[in-house]
Amino acid sequence: MSNTNIEISKKETYLKLIENSIGTRLFNSLIVKYKNTGEVIDILHNGELSCAYFVSSIIVLMSGMETPHTTVKTVRNKLIENNWKVVTGGIEPGDVLFWEKVKFDDGNENEHIGFALNSKEAISTSWIEHKVVRHPIISTNHEGNKISRKITAVYRKRDI
Repeated sequence: MSNTNIEISKKETYLKLIENSIGTRLFNSLIVKYKNTGEVIDILHNGELSCAYFVSSIIVLMSGMETPHTTVKTVRNKLIENNWKVVTGGIEPGDVLFWEKVKFDDGNENEHIGFALNSKEAISTSWIEHKVVRHPIISTNHEGNKISRKITAVYRKRDI
C-alpha cells in the first residue's frame, strides 16, 4: 500500500478471510502429474481431502507459512515450525483446530483441520458438500449423520 498513514489490520483481515471463505470451492482441487507415468490426477478428490489445503492456503495469504500443504500432518508440522503455539485454554476466533481421525467405509482414516469462528462454531471443508462450510465446533458430518468428533489440538499465533 502506498499510503504511509494506514496499516493492514492483520488479525481482522485473517478472521474475515476465514469467514468470507464459507461456500467456496476454491480449495477443492490440486492437479498433479506423475513424472514417471504421466498420469494427471486431482489429489484432493474434488474437495473430499481438501481441509489441509484450505487451512494452509489461508495461512499462506497472511504470511503465516511459505506454501500450502495437502496433509494434516504436514500442516501441523509447519505450524510448529512457524511458531504457532498449542493452546490449552479456551478457543478463540482464528485458532486452527485439529479433529481426531475418523475411519471411513473404505478403511481409510483421516484427521480433519479447520478454523474456529468462535467458541462454538468452526469453518472447514466438507467432504460431502465439497465446499467450505460453517458447522458446530464439536460436530462434523459423516455419512450424512451428525457425529461428535473430538478436538485433539488447538494452535494459535499471536502476530497474525
